[in-house]
Amino acid sequence: MRKKSIGEVLKLARTNQGLTLEDLSKKTDIQAELLEAIEHNNYDLLPSPFYARSFLRKYAWAVDLDESIILEAYEAGEMIVYDEVELTDDQAFRSRKNKRKSSFVPLFYFLLLALSIIIFVSYYIWKYVQTNDLNFQTADSYSVVSESSAAASGSQSFSVSSSSDAAVSSAGKLEVSGGGDALTASYSGGGQTVKVTFSVADTSSWISVSDSDLAQGTTLSPENPSQSVTLSAGSKTTITLGSVDGVSITVGDQKLDTSAVSSDSATITLTVQQ
Repeated sequence: MRKKSIGEVLKLARTNQGLTLEDLSKKTDIQAELLEAIEHNNYDLLPSPFYARSFLRKYAWAVDLDESIILEAYEAGEMIVYDEVELTDDQAFRSRKNKRKSSFVPLFYFLLLALSIIIFVSYYIWKYVQTNDLNFQTADSYSVVSESSAAASGSQSFSVSSSSDAAVSSAGKLEVSGGGDALTASYSGGGQTVKVTFSVADTSSWISVSDSDLAQGTTLSPENPSQSVTLSAGSKTTITLGSVDGVSITVGDQKLDTSAVSSDSATITLTVQQ
């Protein structure tokens, strides 16, 4: 039995898999210089302890190590005890998630197929409803135009008023409550889907959005200033911000107000109403 530091164990696992720092950077979306700092146990070069824990978890996941062992050693400030032979055979610190993955592969593909069928049927129904809606609105518009031919000025006023009402109804409504390090937001009236956009100007921040393409998280920076996800009506997601200051969030056509947050990092529970 031997002992190694967290950085040494992570680096050994990376090299055993034939990965360079650049390969790992693409896989984890963490800058290569920060990964190198982790391998040298230079946690002071990371933005905060929050980032350190997040980066260690993503590094361990990327090289098939058990992240709970890595994080436990980091919290305790201790070395990691390992069996050198098992580590060379790529058996030590195997992620529990990856051990279970093979047994769930058939179920995963079954669920994927079922989800694809549901999406296809939902899209077909949506297109059918949209087409019928359009036909109905066209017939209604024709009726209004015919009536305006019989009574010119009054019907024209009615037509303009209807267009204005339609424009107002298409705008979404965003409500935000809470404070400290947690906010709750509700967005309604935006249609079947809503686009959520994150952007920064002169700062860097790690973000993640559960149940979306950003579930694994990403780092916004002046080199990568903006990321967007599309959420469906009826969904409820958790947004995690490693750093709140300097991050702008737009939900649909509304800007999410984070002025009530009093801590450096925060979580936002966003519900998209149907």
